[in-house]
Amino acid sequence: MKRVSELSAAQDIAALRSALMVREHLGFRRASEALGVNPSVLSRRVLALEDALGVSLFQRTSGGARPTGAGERFLTDVERALELISKAAVRAGAAGRGEVGRLRLGHVWPVAAGPAEAMLCAYRRSARDVELELRGGSAPELVAAVLDRELDAALIAAEDAPPGLDRLGLWSEPWLLARPLDASDAPLGQTPVLCAAGDDWARIQRLVSERGGARAGVRVQMTSHDGVLSLVAAGAGHAIVPQSVAHATRAAVAFAPLPGAPAALSVVAAWRNDHDNPALRRFLSLLRASPIEASPVVKPLRAAGAHR
Repeated sequence: MKRVSELSAAQDIAALRSALMVREHLGFRRASEALGVNPSVLSRRVLALEDALGVSLFQRTSGGARPTGAGERFLTDVERALELISKAAVRAGAAGRGEVGRLRLGHVWPVAAGPAEAMLCAYRRSARDVELELRGGSAPELVAAVLDRELDAALIAAEDAPPGLDRLGLWSEPWLLARPLDASDAPLGQTPVLCAAGDDWARIQRLVSERGGARAGVRVQMTSHDGVLSLVAAGAGHAIVPQSVAHATRAAVAFAPLPGAPAALSVVAAWRNDHDNPALRRFLSLLRASPIEASPVVKPLRAAGAHR
């Protein structure tokens, strides 16, 4: 007779469920009718299970079958185990569909307003049980984190996405000039242009130079975009920021389109093609199904909470 340590195919899920049905219906014939199988097939399954365990699970009589003491204890444990297996299968299916798990996103610009906020809110509605992690940083830092699998995807400028990453275009928004409220008509270049630590200095410098405003220079501040706008509000300089930054700040700053030719920031999601995270797949599917558009209107021209 086989011992418990030697159990294999004889003790599969079908045999265990068959034994539970015999216990429930107190007989092989009634259990076989409920399962839709031949009584002899059901009997062989249970006998094979008993042989593998080395114990009789049922006391068989002409009127049916009842669990033995050992059989009742075993089947009670089996019932609990099958419930756990069923729950595990449900959780595994949810994970495979990206309904649970973790999604790690990197971002350069604030995500508390504008298209990024709308995107994250839409994703949370579709995947409430996914843990969402955000990491701010410069585009090179975020790209390195994606390549090292520390992030699932990064929201960066299209021109910053390297050829080695897949990308999906998300939205385009205008670059705006931020100036103090009491000097909202000051020309670009009259004072330094400040940029946040995560900004691409060369990009900001190019936007300034193309508009003839390079006289006072571009200065990097080791702070956030909101910190830069606080400096602008204090009269320390100007800033060039995407429209979503204007929506997110409460600094007393006036925003206006850049002088000269319109300039826009095109944002993409960038990720590794070989990075298998169902939560990321669900996120990307949502973005493809529901394209995100930035408002074409520059608002607010003054940040929320500013005094008029």
